[in-house]
Order: sequence, then C-alpha cells, then structure tokens
Amino acid sequence: MKRPWIWICLPAFAAAAASLAVAAPQAAVVRCTDGSSFKCRLLEIGSDRARIEADFLTEPAPLRLDQVLEIVLPPTRGEFTGDHIATATLSNGDMLRGELTGVTASEITLRTWYGGEIKLRRTMVDTLEIQDRPDIIYAGPTGLDGWTMERKDGWAYEDGVLRSKSPGTISRKLELPPKVHFAFDISWRSNPRFRFIFFSDNIDAEEPENCYMLSVVSGGRLVELRKRTPRNTSQPIGNAVNVGEFLSREKVRMELLVDRKTGLIQLMVNGRIAADWMDPEPQVGKMGGGIHFDALDSASLRFSRIEVTSWDGVVEGQAPDHDEMMMDEEDEAANKKEEPEPDPTRIRLRNSDHVEGEMLGIENGKVKLKTRFGEMNLPVSRLRSFPLRTTKEKEDYKLGLYEKPKRYNGDIRAWFADGSHVTFRLESSAGERFKGFGQAFGQADFEAKAFSKIEFNLYDPELEAVRGTEER
Repeated sequence: MKRPWIWICLPAFAAAAASLAVAAPQAAVVRCTDGSSFKCRLLEIGSDRARIEADFLTEPAPLRLDQVLEIVLPPTRGEFTGDHIATATLSNGDMLRGELTGVTASEITLRTWYGGEIKLRRTMVDTLEIQDRPDIIYAGPTGLDGWTMERKDGWAYEDGVLRSKSPGTISRKLELPPKVHFAFDISWRSNPRFRFIFFSDNIDAEEPENCYMLSVVSGGRLVELRKRTPRNTSQPIGNAVNVGEFLSREKVRMELLVDRKTGLIQLMVNGRIAADWMDPEPQVGKMGGGIHFDALDSASLRFSRIEVTSWDGVVEGQAPDHDEMMMDEEDEAANKKEEPEPDPTRIRLRNSDHVEGEMLGIENGKVKLKTRFGEMNLPVSRLRSFPLRTTKEKEDYKLGLYEKPKRYNGDIRAWFADGSHVTFRLESSAGERFKGFGQAFGQADFEAKAFSKIEFNLYDPELEAVRGTEER
C-alpha cells in the first residue's frame, strides 16, 4: 500500500496546525488525492489539517487536508424520534432526514438525532418525502460478530463492508416480522453471481430446508426467485427478470419488500421496481428468520449498508411490462412517463390518495390544512409528499423561489451511514461535535459519530475522476 509520506507534516509544524480535538481516537482509512490510501487512527481534525497516529509512524503527526480526498470512519446509526422520517433533498443533492416539525413559507424544520433542530431554507429544498418510521431489525455491518460463515475465513469485514474471499455463505439469524423490508448495496468487479437467501430456517445450512432464494445468474443478466420447502425442493416463483443495472454498473442497491401473508415479493434496484412476484402458497413452509449472502464463485463481492426493517405493507407502484425490463439509461429516459405538473396545494397521502389544501403549519405531530371544506388536522405520518413549488417557480430563478446553496472554500461533504450526505464549511470541532456553516441551514452543530465518511477538496475538477473510482 502506497503511503503519502510527503503529505504528513513534520512534528515541528504541529503547533501551527489549526486542528481541533475529537473525543477519542477513531479508526479511519485515509484516501489521498494521488489514489493511495492507508489506515490510521484519527486524533484531531480541523479546517486545513488533521492529526493522526498509525503503525508506520513513530509518533502522532499532522496530515494536510489539501492532499486528502476522503477519510472513512466507522459507521454509526442513531435513533430517529417520532412516528415518521422526513427526507429533505436539497437543490445541491444533499439529503437530510429527521422528524418533520415545521413548514412555513420560508423554512422547513427537521428534528434530528445528529444535529438537533435544523431549519432549512425552503427555497433550497428540492423535494420533501415522508415515510413511516420502521422498526429497525438490523443495520450494519459493523463487524463479523453475529455472522456465521460457511467456510472459515471465507469472508472479511472492512470499514462497513462484508467482502467475500471465496465461494460460500455468510449468514445471520434475525427475528423477522410477517412484513419486512430488506435492503443492501452490492458491488463487484466482474460479472456478479450470488444469492440472497431470506426467511431461512437454518443459518448453519448451506441449503436451508425452508427459505426463499433470490439469485443473480447468467453473468448478472437474470434475477430469479425460488422457494424451498420439504414439499417442493426448489420451486421457481414467477419468471426470471432482466435487470440491466447488473450489466451496466459495478454497484447497485437492492431492496426486497416481502409480505408473508399475501405472498407479495417486490424487487427494487436503485429505487426502480424491477419485479413483482407472488408466492401462490405463502403459508406453505416453516420459514425462519435467517438471512444469507452467498457468493457463487471466487470473484470478490462487497455487501454494505445492510438494512432489515419492518414494512407497513403499502405498495407504491408496480414493475414494468416484460419487454420494458431490459432498458439502459437512455431507454429509461425515453420511456419515462410524463410527470403531472407539480401543485403545491395537492398533497399526496401514504395510501396514494391526494388532498387539496394550503398547509398552515405543524403542531404536536399534526399538519394543519386549510381546504375548501374548512380546516383539518392530519398526522404528519399520513403524508407521503407534497410539491414545494410549481415547475415555473423552479425554473424561473428571477422569482427567487428556488436556488442552490453557495459553495465555500473549506466545504466538506459528510456522509451518513445510510448513504445520504450534507455539505458544509467545517469551522470548528470540539469533543464529539463538528460545527460548520451551510447556506441552506446556517450554523449547524453535528454529532461527529453520525458521519461514516468525510470528503475534502470538493470543487477541484482534477479530482473528480479519482473520486469517481470510489465505491459508494
């Protein structure tokens, strides 16, 4: 591993460094602008340099951040409050999640575990989506504890990633509800061949007697679903589907919505509904709570951002027709259905119904709406989304109703464990907190442990190619 000795300043310069202490040393991986990387322990971080210790250093040393692409930290997931999670996507692509506690003509307010109450400038919020807050059954990985490997040393854990080192499975026993949402990122360097086994009755078995099996086969071209029970050794459910993302990319996010009572199993890839399957006999089989990731050959696979949560059973959309399955990005754009004109007075509810009215405010977890029938109060969790402006208001910058945050020297992009991120100018840090400024939300005070990765030198165009090689 190449080590950027030239960028680690001599200890004599440490006194001049504008670095600030973090609470305790954190295991970290530093990726540098020349493509090299190394492991270390992060001691301090500031606006222009950090201080680290590492096995190849005789003593702690400062590290110039102008030569650092990113610092990867151990992932930490906090607990959201309330009965819902609101996702505010900003006009620059940043994404903040929390409990929606206020909406006015000028501000949108989120209550978060990582930054307290955050008031967002409404003109800089692109979309606002609301979902029920699910019960988190598993979120990780954070290590190999609790996982069972088919072959000793067949899998490794590295910085929030389970990596296969040889063919075989890694499995975990969970307590699964009848309605469940599975989600994970998978990345690869050659054609992916793997299985995701779920509702398994035996995590120690290579082929559980009762389970569902989602398989990516034919070099990633086909995805098929099977069910195994003692009555039916391995029975296909529905048809295999083409998923073009496995041929055109080297990383995707896969999600499965499973309803054991109705038999519905829906597959989503990168947020796109790829398949709807229906188990004709969902009651057949003594299913358990095991999940398995099964590498079918020696090519290395990387699984990360694994999330297993409860699901409310609400289905939003369906898979395309069979002849629409195999589409590249240009095909998707050409076949995309025309979206209706956004109407800020038309609010979509979680059951896909709409209510027309003016939002007057939020109080005690309820939205006050002014409709033609009078005022009404709805729990925030009943809402799914509402447009913040019309197309004309978004496209005509002279109206001042839609704008992008300014960029500042010293901006960092801090990534949360769930894959969302926020951009701000780091101004100081003290103990376990990062303080900074972003035009979309003003002064902010974030929990340092909320971030799993911090990117630097964001606006250097020469680094875009290097940054693009990093797997997200």
